[in-house]
Amino acid sequence: AMKEDMRGLSVFISDIRACKSSEAELKRVNKELANIRQKFGDKKPLDGYQKKKYVCKLLFIFLLGNEVDFGHLEAVNLLSSITFSEKQMGYLFCSVLLTENSELSKLIIQSCKTDLSSPNELFVCLALHCVANIGGKEMAASVSTEVQRLLVAGDTPNSVKKKAALCLLRFARKAPDLIPHGDFTARAIELLSVSDLGVVTSVASLLLTLANHNPAEYRAAQHVAINRLHRVLVGTADEAYLYYHVRAPWLVVKLLRLLQAFPYPADKALADRLTEITSKILANCQRSFPDPTVRPKVNFFSATNACLFELVNLVVLYDNDRDLQGRIIQQIGTFLSHKEVNMRYLSLEALAVLAQTTLSRDTVRKHQPTVMRLLRSEKDTTVQQRALDVLYAVCDTATVATIVQEFLEFLEISDYSLREDLVLKIAILAERYVTDYSWYVDVMLRLLRTAGDYVADEVRNRIVQVITNRQDVQDYAAKTCFEALTNPAAHETMVVVGAYVLSEYGNLIANDPASSPQKQLNVLQSHYPLLSASSRSHVLTAYVKFSNLFPEMRPTVQQILQSPNLLRNGDVEIQQRANEYLKLTMLANAAVLPAVLEEMPPYPEKESSILAKLDRKADVADATGAVKKRVAKTLEKVTAAAVAAAAPPAQSQATIANAETFDKFAFSNSGVLYENPVLQIGVKAEYNNHLGRLTVFFGNQSQAPITNFSARAYMAETPDALRLQASPLDPTIPPGVQLQLMLQIESVAPFREPPLLDVSLTFQSRSVLLTLKLPVLPNKFFAPLATPLNAEDFFAKWNQLGGPPREVKNIVKAKAPIDVATTKRKLAEFGLMVLEGIDPNPDNAVCAAIYHTSSGQIGGLLRVEPNIAAQMFRFTMRMSNDFASAACCNLLSSLF
Repeated sequence: AMKEDMRGLSVFISDIRACKSSEAELKRVNKELANIRQKFGDKKPLDGYQKKKYVCKLLFIFLLGNEVDFGHLEAVNLLSSITFSEKQMGYLFCSVLLTENSELSKLIIQSCKTDLSSPNELFVCLALHCVANIGGKEMAASVSTEVQRLLVAGDTPNSVKKKAALCLLRFARKAPDLIPHGDFTARAIELLSVSDLGVVTSVASLLLTLANHNPAEYRAAQHVAINRLHRVLVGTADEAYLYYHVRAPWLVVKLLRLLQAFPYPADKALADRLTEITSKILANCQRSFPDPTVRPKVNFFSATNACLFELVNLVVLYDNDRDLQGRIIQQIGTFLSHKEVNMRYLSLEALAVLAQTTLSRDTVRKHQPTVMRLLRSEKDTTVQQRALDVLYAVCDTATVATIVQEFLEFLEISDYSLREDLVLKIAILAERYVTDYSWYVDVMLRLLRTAGDYVADEVRNRIVQVITNRQDVQDYAAKTCFEALTNPAAHETMVVVGAYVLSEYGNLIANDPASSPQKQLNVLQSHYPLLSASSRSHVLTAYVKFSNLFPEMRPTVQQILQSPNLLRNGDVEIQQRANEYLKLTMLANAAVLPAVLEEMPPYPEKESSILAKLDRKADVADATGAVKKRVAKTLEKVTAAAVAAAAPPAQSQATIANAETFDKFAFSNSGVLYENPVLQIGVKAEYNNHLGRLTVFFGNQSQAPITNFSARAYMAETPDALRLQASPLDPTIPPGVQLQLMLQIESVAPFREPPLLDVSLTFQSRSVLLTLKLPVLPNKFFAPLATPLNAEDFFAKWNQLGGPPREVKNIVKAKAPIDVATTKRKLAEFGLMVLEGIDPNPDNAVCAAIYHTSSGQIGGLLRVEPNIAAQMFRFTMRMSNDFASAACCNLLSSLF
């Protein structure tokens, strides 16, 4: 026993467990490291037992999270021992502390090759474990031949065969060219027929990877896999492989996944056997628990349903049996009302996949009412997302009005993380299945009013293109836009579209006194002060077009353009437009103005930009030459926009590639951070008090590898406020592959600006640099109070915190029509505890939270006072730290 063999190790572990603080633990660890270093440095040689003991201590210290920078050679020496426990400790140390890029990994290759040839089964298994854990191309090239021999040799024990298959799987993922073809392929496929199902499962994993890389070479595996599935599901059951009365579910799933690498079998006997297999899997899902006296456990249903959902992927690939697909959809439809949210999620995901097949869409459409009910009633946003996918997939000309109306109503109450994708779905469906363009205009303008912040430029530009090309809806569009702009709270995107439509087709509604030219101009002017600089440029263009469209309005337009605020504006674009437009309206030649400002001609009919955007997101693998050209253009734009991202952190002028879509992460911990046709960057985070973990996903959406890839996270402002520790990244992202960057975060002190992520890569000989904001904001470290405050306690703490500088007030114009319930919901999503019954005005919101940092907790109180009539908010924040109060109040007010 280890306690008897290594008493010093047991005492050391006991001492560590007895430490009452991290400082005490670190002191004990440093003492032990000094002792081990001394022992290794003594001239007196250590025996195998002593080396094993000290190496084991070093391994334990490393697993505690401490740095270990010595003892590696002693561990490598243990590999040469003939004692199992010593060799085991050496391999364990090397497997944990060495990586494929370590220089010392080269020293263990010969020891591994020696043990792989050993007659001792245990020594062979230890070497395989180590080789598979370290991996690397150099290691694979050195021992691959020996591992292949172990896998296919007839005298190799089954326990070794399983490990050899998984070891080769690691090699196949790292360097697939090292796996030979020909005789090895045939002998590896034969292993699917052996009696040991553990070996079959391991070999199936290996063949799955190899077949996806080279389907033609491993086509013979289809016949063997089908026969093996038939024996497992239809033949006599082996009791040793029954999992809660389900036959080898893991093997069934593996083999079904392997079959997806090949087309539908041409041999009729083989096809009939596959049909029998699918029917058996479906029947297993419909049967009850074998023992009626015992309540079935969730494991039974999980195993049967795992086989069913993998079968869905195979059936969708073939899409050639309407009856079978109908029975599967009927079975999956029963899960829509399941009490477990995971089952509802999986069933919706499967229906969304099946709805994209030719033979299943009509059958899936029968579940449309149930899916709509789930969309409205579910609280989990991931389930709502899958419900949206199902409805989107089953939509056609007959159902588009119903589904789009459902989407628009859901958009008003949906979670912010769903809105960007939902807006794109609505825009695509409205255009793809439009029969009445007046209806299309109504849908798109309602979209702008409801979720203008989430309407992409492609959607806005497509609205303009459709209205310009359809003369029959231009007057209706002008009237509808004018009515929408009479709302003082109209969204900025709505104002931009309305400015274009009125400046082009406002004459079609000018005879109505309610929409006279002067009133059209006035309504645009009322929105001008609240617009951004780019939108103001669009409105200035509308002004000058009004002077051509309505000659009687030219003096009024000239008076507007002569304003010193425009002619000497600080924004160069606005200043230049105002001066040029004013000169244009004053030209003596009366023919110039109409020629320059004539009505826009119809756009050339081409692929819709929003449909193209969806196609790129859905299937980049089918990219055509045109898409490749768009990829190249996108890379040029990315390069030009993000060259500054290569600068050191002190230079804060780098272009932030995700600045426009960043605000949504204040209310969500996951989503797409940045995307272009080549690279998609997503994030998922979780926080606990002052600690956080952020996972950044880098996905290659192209057909070519991304090379020289690197990513660096840092704080450009207040660098000591956050501690960031990132995991290493591979420098290459193959096509269709996703890398993960694990970022450990510690909040040390309050901060204002989020950390930045510099991404550098090379794609098709072109270097690209990106700088992105990471969604790590102060409110991520908020935690609610243990118990809610009553009115007396709240005002006592409010007065205790006092006024400035701990008190910060911000008054802002609301970005969207104010709704009290929505405001309170957003405050709660921001991380604040909303306290009811504190403020006498029910429209006001009173909140509290604790801001956690490693240097201490910061208490915070907030009062939000909406002015519905003026569409304004007043935020008053008091925190025990004046810097935190300003940072949090400014962040919060910028989101409303």
